[in-house]
Amino acid sequence: MSTRWSTRTLDVPGARLHLEVSEVSEPASADGAVPPLALVGHPMGAGDFRDLAEHLTRDRTVLLHDPRGFGASPLDDPTDDADPDRLADDLVALLDAAVPGQRVDVLGSSGGAVTALALAARHPERVRVVVAHEPPLTSALPGPDAAAARRGSERVVALLHEQGVWAAMGAFLALAGFGAAGDGHDGAEDGAQDGAQDGAQDDGDGQHVPPPEQVAALERMIAHGLLTVCGYALDVPGLRAAQDSGVRLVLAAGEASDGQLARRCAEAVAGRLGLPTTLFPGDHAPWVVAMGDDPAPFAARVREVLGR
Repeated sequence: MSTRWSTRTLDVPGARLHLEVSEVSEPASADGAVPPLALVGHPMGAGDFRDLAEHLTRDRTVLLHDPRGFGASPLDDPTDDADPDRLADDLVALLDAAVPGQRVDVLGSSGGAVTALALAARHPERVRVVVAHEPPLTSALPGPDAAAARRGSERVVALLHEQGVWAAMGAFLALAGFGAAGDGHDGAEDGAQDGAQDGAQDDGDGQHVPPPEQVAALERMIAHGLLTVCGYALDVPGLRAAQDSGVRLVLAAGEASDGQLARRCAEAVAGRLGLPTTLFPGDHAPWVVAMGDDPAPFAARVREVLGR
């Protein structure tokens, strides 16, 4: 049986946010109540997490949202750069609207893992467990590696402006470790285009053309998020204070992500916090059914790590 979701919108400074809240099908008893769970991405939004959420909503409320600037969460100023601190504050506003006064568990993935870490540092009173799955925090890498990753990210942004989104995505995938390096006209570019085929249109010549909103999301991710999210300054003292207050932090990485940039970043963040890296099934986002994934193993690992 599929989950029933209620939707709402919330006005916050500079944006209007789209929120979805699940209906619990098997409520736990009062003494066994399960905290709500927020699934957080950037640029991934509610739709990208729904396959995974279907495996987690039986006994807990699950919250999904589109981060500002993506999906159904428009910005007042489309040129605003992504700011993980502001994204974390957005998340608090959503929690206040949907589950006021409750401490929640958070699974943040990719850029959403950066948001989740910012949330824990800024608002530890609102979270119980934070699972940060492959945060692409290149700023946490050792000095030479961080500098090289920064240069690679700047090249991706430059390619967007010089050659367009597919050249930039080719370089981005190569930087992340998903494809071979090149000038944007190689297998990495093909992979970028393949990854945008869900909902694509046929132009009449047998060529798949991604919907404009997907192209716009990729452009925004690169132009207004890549440098600010990956270069975010991790608040290590704030996170340690959160741990001292009782927040449990889990730095997670995919078993199949060995050698990829996001896994290296997760390991670097874990090292800076004195934590182990907790492995999950699959790679960077291994739960999207339309991409051939089975979300069940990842969901089972989420339950195991959260303790429920």
